[in-house]
Amino acid sequence: MSNLGLQSVYARLNAEDRVVAERFFVPNHQITKSPNHQNSPFPWISEESSRPLKDFDLILFSVSFESSYQNMVKALKAAGLSLRSENRLDQEPLVLAGGIATQINPEPIAPFVDAFLLGDFEAISGAFISCLFELTDQGLSRTERLKQLSDNVPGVYIPKFYRPLYNASGDLVEWEYKQGFSFPVVPAIFIPNSQSITPPIPHTRILSPDSVFSNMFLIELARGCGRGCRFCAAGFVYRPPRQWPLESLNAALQERKDTDRVGLVGLEFLGREEIEQLCRRLLDEGLKLAFSSLRADDITQDLVRLLKASDAKLATIAPEAGSQRLRQVINKNLNEDVILEAAETLVSGGIPNLKLYFMLGLPFETDEYAQAIVDLVDKIRRIVRPVGRSMGHLGSITVSVSTFVPKAWTPMQWAGAVKKSVLEHRRRILEKGLRRLPNVKLQPDSVRESVFQTILSKGDRRLAPVLEAVALRGVTLSKAMKEAGLSVDMYYKTLGADMPFPWEVVDHRVHREYLWKEWKRASRAKQTAFCIPEICDKCGACRE
Repeated sequence: MSNLGLQSVYARLNAEDRVVAERFFVPNHQITKSPNHQNSPFPWISEESSRPLKDFDLILFSVSFESSYQNMVKALKAAGLSLRSENRLDQEPLVLAGGIATQINPEPIAPFVDAFLLGDFEAISGAFISCLFELTDQGLSRTERLKQLSDNVPGVYIPKFYRPLYNASGDLVEWEYKQGFSFPVVPAIFIPNSQSITPPIPHTRILSPDSVFSNMFLIELARGCGRGCRFCAAGFVYRPPRQWPLESLNAALQERKDTDRVGLVGLEFLGREEIEQLCRRLLDEGLKLAFSSLRADDITQDLVRLLKASDAKLATIAPEAGSQRLRQVINKNLNEDVILEAAETLVSGGIPNLKLYFMLGLPFETDEYAQAIVDLVDKIRRIVRPVGRSMGHLGSITVSVSTFVPKAWTPMQWAGAVKKSVLEHRRRILEKGLRRLPNVKLQPDSVRESVFQTILSKGDRRLAPVLEAVALRGVTLSKAMKEAGLSVDMYYKTLGADMPFPWEVVDHRVHREYLWKEWKRASRAKQTAFCIPEICDKCGACRE
């Protein structure tokens, strides 16, 4: 419920007099016992009117993470709807999906979805709302309704009209698609400018005590990031980075109510002075501020004073890698001195607790790089501990470690994934090294879940039966893959330079040639400067 995309779509649809949009979430208990003692799906009912999912004319999924794919399948099953788009009857509601995960790679869930709405909802909403009544017209066939959607709304991808073709080795060769449909599909994009009427910027419309950011008013300051970290899909899919106009920001802030906690989203693209000016102004209004994470090279004493004034007890920075060479591989553009100085500035400014984000399993990583994380954490601890002791607040350091997942539409889409056994070995190096450091706590992610995420991230339509088996029958991933005639290695391998990819049924604004050059620069540990749209058009994102 904290997702600003979901909040924006919900608010925009309900602003129309003839439209009612209601919310569904995964029930706390997805399986209940039926009278004959067999497991049956727990009914999914709406938050607003407690109506079942199948009663609605349209079903829209907001998909931010691959982990949500199983819940999509469960929702369709619980609603009594046909799981696959090809089997749905005319009287069944259309199933649509959007969100960043579908923009990056819609293919693993393509068989379950009638149409994807790809891109910025600000650029889609007007045309989409205008054809809502054709989409729900039972006098039209499903195919006729989907054609109406494709003809009138930008960024629409209808999987049934596109067919991937594979060779005997299981590699994608080419696409077939129905005449009258474009290939590839270009997501819609909205770029604020002085000539356009800017819609309300994404911000919290419904406060919830049960959301991830409990009772916090979130507001998006900018969309996209020009830092160019080579592992980050959002940093490339959302290019060019865009900043919302100040007047729109002020208007959105005026809608805040029932909370004095404000979370600032999209700080990465803002300049240091802009961040400090905005924070100072909001604090002067008596608000308390929160940040998801801070760029180490943007942390100043003034910013720390603003954090302290907001009663912050924890600050998060993301070195991502322990060694300088590996940070250059991923284009983090941070050196060790800057990271150490940022940590010292935070603690000396009265923020006692630090959280550090790292990744394991990065391309060109060795066991020594896992040890480098331990060494960097120890250096940070040795610097901040005396500072904290002198100030009377000996804090803690939390080391959050996630597994690298190669993402589509990044320079690292060509990378292979590290095998589970290797990853577990490097985890043990971390655990052993960090265990001996006082006041340091390790928070690793699940290796098993990262394996599934990697498969889905680089996946295709052949994974549909795998998702069904795991979500509905509870079988293990390995068994489900075997049943479908697939293997983990198919999705873990390093990809060739000229291989077509399943996700290239979508065409983002960043050129494939640019991503390949960045991948080759990664192999040489060469860094690339930040994206500055006003002076650079190398990646292609700023093309008209």
